[in-house]
Amino acid sequence: MTPRRAHATKRWPAARWAVRALGLLVSLAVVPRDSAAQVASIASSAPILSGVAAWNVSTADTSRSGPNWLSIIVTSGAAQTMPAILDNSINPFPMPVSITTQWNLVSLVTLIDVVGYFAAPSSALVNGGAAIPSSRVEGRMVSGRVPTFTAFTQAPVFGSGSAGGTLHLVRQPVILGWNNRSQRTDQLDLRLNLAGAPALVPGTYTGTLTLRAVAY
Repeated sequence: MTPRRAHATKRWPAARWAVRALGLLVSLAVVPRDSAAQVASIASSAPILSGVAAWNVSTADTSRSGPNWLSIIVTSGAAQTMPAILDNSINPFPMPVSITTQWNLVSLVTLIDVVGYFAAPSSALVNGGAAIPSSRVEGRMVSGRVPTFTAFTQAPVFGSGSAGGTLHLVRQPVILGWNNRSQRTDQLDLRLNLAGAPALVPGTYTGTLTLRAVAY
């Protein structure tokens, strides 16, 4: 579809999902900056962007009124610890991250895409001058578009994401009168694939994985 220009844009502070690797310890946590962040555009024309990974909001939020809102929420798995990272090995995070996408859209036929991405793919996780690229971070969403572990190396989706640092997680068709006001919950599994990679430099590796939904 060819997007129409939005007539009004309202931007909200972003919450971010942070991934931290501490030498032989890896943890990840949601960093809430605005748990009410919902919509980046409330114009009647596409695209409509969600806020960025709002944190710990009800998965059954029906309080919003009016058309054309879109949100993405991390409901569980936001804080995890990996007890050890093994070089030249696959290192899974201990539990999936539960992601709920909610929407109320009025277009006759709409698509919603959900993406995860690293802003700087060459240094998804950094430790001073050392880095782990996004090609070594893999995600799997069995209910979405990536049923097997796939690296964060894809192109942006409809302008959301970073070149070479994105993973397209979900594509949800929305039809007016059928599922135009609804939600879905998906589980995102993550792992570090260090097979064949040089040994990590000891230290603290910190990065941010952003989750976003876009409707058009």
